Amino acid sequence: MSIALKARRNKVVTGEQGLLGEIGTAQTPLTPQGKVFVHGELWDAVSSVNVPAGERVVVRGVDGLQLQVDPAPAWEPARAQTAVR
Repeated sequence: MSIALKARRNKVVTGEQGLLGEIGTAQTPLTPQGKVFVHGELWDAVSSVNVPAGERVVVRGVDGLQLQVDPAPAWEPARAQTAVR
């Protein structure tokens, strides 16, 4: 398979499509506006719910230079499965 065809299958990592679904950190409280750190950059953001500084957020949309974010779901550690005999 040619390199050009493989490149077309890769996930977009720039622009609006590259930000959607990314996880970031609220740098200031989002009440509902504030600042978030995503992709190594500080962005203006708005959230539908209040988010305290330091909490993880997920990017749901981009409006110009402002991100729409929601609180990121909490990660649950994987449970070790025990064999039942």
